[in-house]
Amino acid sequence: GSAKPAVYTAFGDSIAAGYGLDGYSDSQDTPAAPAESYQALTAAFLQTKSRNYAVTGDNSDDCISLLTSGKADADLAATDVITLSIGSNDLLLPFIQIVMDHFQIDPSAIDPAQIEDQIKNGFTLPQMDMSQMAEYLKQAEALLNELSDHATLHAQARAFGEKFRTILSLLHEKAPDAEIYVTNIYNPFAFLPKIGELADRYIQEINEAFSADAADYTLIDVYTPFQEQELTNVQTDFKQPSGISLDPHPSVQGHAVIAGLIIQACQDAHSPKPAVLRSLYSDSKKKLTAEIKLPAGADGYQLLYAADKKGTYKKLGERTSDQKTFQTSSKKLKSKKTYYMKVRSYQVVKGVTYYGKDSNVLKIKIK
Repeated sequence: GSAKPAVYTAFGDSIAAGYGLDGYSDSQDTPAAPAESYQALTAAFLQTKSRNYAVTGDNSDDCISLLTSGKADADLAATDVITLSIGSNDLLLPFIQIVMDHFQIDPSAIDPAQIEDQIKNGFTLPQMDMSQMAEYLKQAEALLNELSDHATLHAQARAFGEKFRTILSLLHEKAPDAEIYVTNIYNPFAFLPKIGELADRYIQEINEAFSADAADYTLIDVYTPFQEQELTNVQTDFKQPSGISLDPHPSVQGHAVIAGLIIQACQDAHSPKPAVLRSLYSDSKKKLTAEIKLPAGADGYQLLYAADKKGTYKKLGERTSDQKTFQTSSKKLKSKKTYYMKVRSYQVVKGVTYYGKDSNVLKIKIK
């Protein structure tokens, strides 16, 4: 494998940009993503720095404009890995606009013309007067009926598929050798009563644009973990006046989950097949010989040993792929003792070591 670090380029909206995390900056010259963002965590795994083209507030049309502008072309030409998180704003902006129109929210509280900035920079909901709660709930009920089958939202969800294909074809044209990892859309309101179910209808619709077995990209399914646990900054403690926040961005934990999924997908793409431990023998004091069968493409292997089959295995040593016989008279091995051995293959891609699954286990008594 080559040791030159990978070039990693990130595209998308505020989710990819790490909006709201410590160290986030909204300056125009694509600053580095915050250290706790999934983008920075993925870059750290790849042992490189990311080239950040994620722009808070962008929808799929904005992403297409960015890609056709040529601004990212030089980085794309050299790119090995691309991540893309786009589509949330295709739905979220119209969704919030409809909510605001419905409540006829006092424009001094939220200016619809400023809505993108509001989403970018977070907005506090107008303080609710609790004596108006019954009226509010009645209005909310009517809004839910309106939202339950909304032509604008259906149209936005349906239109996304074609825009997504356009983004992909631009990426392939400009970065023909890159691996592309695409996140689908999660439901930031999954844990909000009623609103969550409604949002889900359109999010499932927009997610039909993504395929789990596409040949030209790898889907990172973030929808599922965000349904199962609270991984956003949305807060709904109605007992606290300040306890309501509709900030839909991933929390620190949410970013860690997304990064974990992307890293796992990289490992799945590059881990070699397992090696096979063919035989072990010890023909003289403290000496061990192991015969290894390595899969094609592996750069080498590590031999691991433990005093107990189910115990903790430690590294006895490693060899490159051209050394199929492992010989050692290591001080780690004691005479007359029985050890359990297994082997794992590895491959180095752009400076990152990927390990195959552990081999079969054999046992040996050292002479």
